[in-house]
Amino acid sequence: MSRGGAPGLKLEVSGGSFDQVQLQTPEVPQAVVLQGGPSSWSVSKPQMGTGGHLWFVASKEEGNQVLRASTYFFFPAKHQVPTEMLRAPRGGLEIVPMRLQEHGGTREGSRWRFLLRHENQALANHSLQLETEGGTRQTVTSDANGIAEITFPRDFLAERLTSKEGMNARQDFVLSVRHEAGGKQYLTTYNHSYNPDRMRERSLPIGVGVLALGMVLATPLLRRKGKKNA
Repeated sequence: MSRGGAPGLKLEVSGGSFDQVQLQTPEVPQAVVLQGGPSSWSVSKPQMGTGGHLWFVASKEEGNQVLRASTYFFFPAKHQVPTEMLRAPRGGLEIVPMRLQEHGGTREGSRWRFLLRHENQALANHSLQLETEGGTRQTVTSDANGIAEITFPRDFLAERLTSKEGMNARQDFVLSVRHEAGGKQYLTTYNHSYNPDRMRERSLPIGVGVLALGMVLATPLLRRKGKKNA
């Protein structure tokens, strides 16, 4: 959120540049093109609506390569369920969450399902990669309906959980999928963050691990300006 000026949001890109960023909300499921670029965009207060989930999709096409990155932001308010917004046809290669986190957040050990689709058609038996700030690398395969299920790993280091952050610690993750069709190569990512398992409050792990952050270089991500550990 911006301070000292007009209320709204600032969105930034890491790992590349994009031609445009589109915004969707449950109130306005039709995509709205944001002002800005190629690495920073502004969201005005009227565009944010009354609250809830804001879904962002950045895109770029260069030669035979089509890049897309998506993420979302949630702010507490009386809001509509985002199901219709998520299922809205957008074309291209997509990673669509079956639901979006709200107050509880995504935590270690929790399971989340994602729909893989291209040109609004499900991609069955297709690979989806997970990479986390904690160093986890994992590949899962979608089922016959294009649904891939991710179980978030317990990969927070002990010192993160015994520091001031504690259970409020946050790590980034990115999901990525590749697909080739019609002579074009598609790369799409979805990124957000997750928190420690609440059960860790009862039994913190002993010892110190080694942080192995190595997210794919030049993988397109979206992030809010000023977000820590992004």
